[in-house]
Amino acid sequence: MALVTRGSLAATLLRGLAGVLAGGVLACGDSLVDESYLGTPRFTVDGSVNGTSASVDATNPDVSVAVFWMPRGTQLGGEDVLVEQQGTAIRAEYYRRFQVKLFDEPEAGSLVTLSSGARYGIAKLGAYRDANGNRRRDEEEPLLGLSDGRVLMRVPEALSARDSPTGRPLVAGWHILTIPFDCPPPEGTPPGSGSSGGPGPVPDGECAVPLGAGCKNDAECGVGGVCIHEYRWPWPGGACAIPEPPRDVCRQRGSVFVGIPEAPGTGYWLKGCQVSADCGRVAPYQCDQQNRACMPTAEIPVELQDSMSPQSLCRAPDSSQPLQAVPVP
Repeated sequence: MALVTRGSLAATLLRGLAGVLAGGVLACGDSLVDESYLGTPRFTVDGSVNGTSASVDATNPDVSVAVFWMPRGTQLGGEDVLVEQQGTAIRAEYYRRFQVKLFDEPEAGSLVTLSSGARYGIAKLGAYRDANGNRRRDEEEPLLGLSDGRVLMRVPEALSARDSPTGRPLVAGWHILTIPFDCPPPEGTPPGSGSSGGPGPVPDGECAVPLGAGCKNDAECGVGGVCIHEYRWPWPGGACAIPEPPRDVCRQRGSVFVGIPEAPGTGYWLKGCQVSADCGRVAPYQCDQQNRACMPTAEIPVELQDSMSPQSLCRAPDSSQPLQAVPVP
């Protein structure tokens, strides 16, 4: 059963009034509340509905997409630990883009609270058919899909590397992050019992490759560079990178290595960053805070699938090939 939480009475009445005044039938991709009555969104998530489901096709394209918080954080868990945030549901269409606007903070019970007092929220976007039109997912309405490869995080106050589920410090705010995380070991874990992956190769050269710049082909990325158009997801406008192993034995100083899990020892050196402004690219490019690299990950795709199994948000601790390797200063 998917838990459903409710906001304050005032917020509920306000949303009800907004729904009455809005009237009519909402277009696909429209919020189920009228933001003109709720002020400026705290955060907006762009995304699209992809994948396949027997319940969704060209003749039945409509689904509801909403934010589902995971109060157990990075622990393994399925639908029974997903908490829908009321007021976030929007109507979307199969293979169409959408926007989810968040006007409220997640409720306290939706956040993970650590023994240190640190708090954070992790959420996925979920798709379902709102059969009775009550603008929330009920027990008899199964999830048809969840966001894949990325999650939404709410960090009320800055997190240390020890408290952050990513294993890296996170500033306060809203973040869209790639998964799996390089999670820190649980509290009380004996030293030396964590991941055996270790750091990747050392980026210590000056390679004359315009990392992160838009490109059409490899020639525009200089000697030793490649132009990425598709890697785990589309890279709109292309992006220059250095492959691993490098073509001319040069790995750019300050770059960040992102490995290919299916091919250990291979991957790409990407432009390193601290904030999205460092990337010099428009959305969907951002400074991905899990990798500290400029990547087109500022949107969250929802993958429809008829059979879903719980997945951990953490990289397997016995993995010999880390998905992300920390750059050496």
